[in-house]
Parts: sequence; C-alpha cells; structure tokens
Amino acid sequence: MLVRKKLFSLNELNEAIRSVIMGVEREKKLDDEQAYRIRLVLSELVVNIFKYSDANEVKLQAEYGKDGLHIILADNGSGFETGPVVSRNVTTEELLMHENGRGVYLVKMMTDSFHYSEAGNTVDVTLKL
Repeated sequence: MLVRKKLFSLNELNEAIRSVIMGVEREKKLDDEQAYRIRLVLSELVVNIFKYSDANEVKLQAEYGKDGLHIILADNGSGFETGPVVSRNVTTEELLMHENGRGVYLVKMMTDSFHYSEAGNTVDVTLKL
C-alpha cells in the first residue's frame, strides 16, 4: 500500500487520512487504537504545518509494509529549529495547562520512530501496527 498526495488545504486533510487508513486496512485489519494513532499523528503533523509554517504545499507519502506504517510529510516552507520543540517536556506544571504545544509530544509518544529533517520541513515517522 502506498499513498502519495499533495495537500493544499486543511480540507484535504481528512480525505488524506481516510486514504491512508483505508490503504492499511486493505493489508491488515486495524483496531480502534491503531486507527486513532494514525489519525492523531497525521492530524497533528499536518495541522502544525498549516498553522505554524509559511508553506503552501504539503506532500504526504505513506507506505505500509512489514515494518509498519511509514509516513513522510514534507512541506515547501522555511522549516523551524526542531530541537527545542522535540525536546520540550510538556508534562511540567508550567506547560501542562497551555492550550498549545503538546502536538509534537503526542506524535513522539504515538510513533515508534520519529525524525525531523535538519531544516525542519520534513518529518519521517513509523508506526508499528
């Protein structure tokens, strides 16, 4: 199963997520937790791109194989310094009640591998299903 899509708006996000989940389900029956993990990871990463970057195009590649679901999201934005965001501990009392800032943490917790490019405009994750 391979899904490749270009997303130009948030409206296309739900369609892309459904395509990925349906593609995986052609190979393997997903339980509710697995489908939720896929939906959460894709939603958080794509929403962050549209919310925080200056990108106007997002490329989504998802492939399911023996190692699980491998997802690459790349945008044409200028990127960001990933270190402080990826290493932030959002479970501290100071950050726990903030309305924003937990998305990358959730993605890290829901994936089995997680890596941003040095430029900060490509993220590569794997979910073992």
